[in-house]
Amino acid sequence: MAVAILLVATAVCSSAIAGGERTQRFAVELAVLAIRSHRLLGTGLAPAQRVRLRAKISSAIGVLPLLARGYFEEQRRANDRQLLGQLRRLQVLYAHGHLAALATDIDRLSQHYPMDTRGLLPLPATPLALNAGRALYKNLCMACHAYPDPRSPAPAPDLFTMARTLAPQQLVASLLGGVRGTPSTTLVDPLSNQNIADLAAYLKGGVAPKP
Repeated sequence: MAVAILLVATAVCSSAIAGGERTQRFAVELAVLAIRSHRLLGTGLAPAQRVRLRAKISSAIGVLPLLARGYFEEQRRANDRQLLGQLRRLQVLYAHGHLAALATDIDRLSQHYPMDTRGLLPLPATPLALNAGRALYKNLCMACHAYPDPRSPAPAPDLFTMARTLAPQQLVASLLGGVRGTPSTTLVDPLSNQNIADLAAYLKGGVAPKP
């Protein structure tokens, strides 16, 4: 994932961390795209899974310039032509099948535009947090993620399996990205940072409830 960003790293990172919803949305989209790009490079995906993953990556790459403009507006910055050019480069790399270079570029972008993890990490491992996370999972997640529709072209993933394979920050990014823009939620994250942290802690350290 390797696009060279020649902005001063500290200025960019502090700008991203200081932002609001649109700044965080841009950073989260980059973080989730990084996870998916590396997954696409791996082995073990069934053909149908690979097709769905490629569709998600293509869609995310397409929406990044729009999210970047929202980030510019929230940060009260002029459109950064260099960044927009780098985002267009992602589209070109993907279109030509240069997946390793694509993953490197996305990694670099995600490092320069990091998520704001205050109130999210480190994950709480207290009984109170685990109980809260379990309640959130049962009330909001279990119906789809524990019993995915086998007829769906993109069934909901098992969140406990996902939690075992992802680092805490990657898991938090996936949860933040997954609750936006779906049929069951809105474009704005309906969960607080504490909710996300509790849910992630439960998925990492808890036990899936029995049916």
